[in-house]
Amino acid sequence: MEEKNLNYYIRLLEANKNLILTGAPGTGKTYLAKAIADAMGAEYEFVQFHPSYDYTDFVEGLRPTPPDKNGNIGFERKDGVFKEFCKKALLETFTTSNKVNEPNNTPKEVSHIASSFSKENLPSFYVLYDELKKRIQNHNATLYTVYPRSQMELQISGKDIMYNKGGSFTSNYINEDYVQKIFNYYRDRNVSDITKVPFKDFCNIIGNTLNYTYYRGIVQELLNMNKKFINIPQLEKSSSIQKNTFSTKEVNPQNENIKKADPSQPYIFIIDEINRGEISKIFGELFFSIDPSYRGEKGLVKTQYQNLITDESDPFYEGFYVPENVYIIGTMNDIDRSVESMDFAMRRRFAWVEIKANEHTEMLDEELADMKEEIVQVMTRLNAAIWNEENHTGIEGLSPAYHIGGSYFSKLALYLDNERTHKEAAYKHLWENHLKGVLFEYLRGTANAMENLEMLEQVYYQKEGKDDIEG
Repeated sequence: MEEKNLNYYIRLLEANKNLILTGAPGTGKTYLAKAIADAMGAEYEFVQFHPSYDYTDFVEGLRPTPPDKNGNIGFERKDGVFKEFCKKALLETFTTSNKVNEPNNTPKEVSHIASSFSKENLPSFYVLYDELKKRIQNHNATLYTVYPRSQMELQISGKDIMYNKGGSFTSNYINEDYVQKIFNYYRDRNVSDITKVPFKDFCNIIGNTLNYTYYRGIVQELLNMNKKFINIPQLEKSSSIQKNTFSTKEVNPQNENIKKADPSQPYIFIIDEINRGEISKIFGELFFSIDPSYRGEKGLVKTQYQNLITDESDPFYEGFYVPENVYIIGTMNDIDRSVESMDFAMRRRFAWVEIKANEHTEMLDEELADMKEEIVQVMTRLNAAIWNEENHTGIEGLSPAYHIGGSYFSKLALYLDNERTHKEAAYKHLWENHLKGVLFEYLRGTANAMENLEMLEQVYYQKEGKDDIEG
């Protein structure tokens, strides 16, 4: 991809905060979205909308809790994937951006500073918990239910910590809100060792939980990390807190700077097939706060479950807003007859760019660079037969939105060997297994559908026979 092309999209995204890449199937919209994120040096997350996707998945909602010892199932409020992403952007920005210029400190000096910290100057729960999950994921954490024995068997599934009980990880997940309440309770009381805390104490904090020993072990590890966090290399790396630039302003969860996102570190949320979900239902109140003019705290909204957030250390305790360093890129195929279009209230909050088939063929560079020129020629003549933009001729009822993109032609690599033998057979596989089906759907219900499909096949092979594409 040419640098100037990427720069165009980057400038557009930076100016509007929200961008929709629309176009024909296979034109590289998703590929381009990830390329933009990479070029901006952004942290990014990828989700795909579908008809059953809703507000509880995206923003927040109630989720069932594991059954207690009596088999009773309760419900808890859980952040959705977008809210979690915004929280991560906000808190990680806080730990990396609010640095002050101070004299260099040696590890010894840093250790001395750490010993003098008050509880207000310690890292936030979210920073510690995220680091613990990374350690578990990388098999660098050893936790116990009963000290000094009974080691936990843990794994990460999505956003959750799962534990092995009875030979299974199924349904055995750690409730993050419970962990936070327990952790805050003991840290606020300067208790660093809870290895012998009895069950009844946990009941006073979070109520009855059958698996309290697992929570005790996890909270104990967080307290250990909290006590010596400066000397933990993984935490220093993940939060970019360097020993020679450490400042109490960087880690104070009560500091007002925690609510000010730094646009210098972009976070890009990519929504593939954005129009496959019911947009207004999924975003809910966020149609206001995602507006480029209302990013940050001035766009704060009370969510549907706001009254269930009782932790005052939660950055969205007063309401939810989209940090200024969070960008949204959506991709959509607006000719798909199985989905609905975006309503006007949401549509006007995005900048729109049509991605045409001949504009982005970068996916061919990965495995088919030596054949790219030839492939582009085949693609160009096929698309010109579908609809020629220069002379406005083609199949009645179709348009450039029905062109076939490079992603389809990249599938040639599935049928080719390194020596590029049997190219003719590979092109035939591409037509029969990939192109013919989508073109038939384009033509379904139109006049002379089968005749036009046969015409497109002849154009694909260039002549009436199948001898033009040489083996």
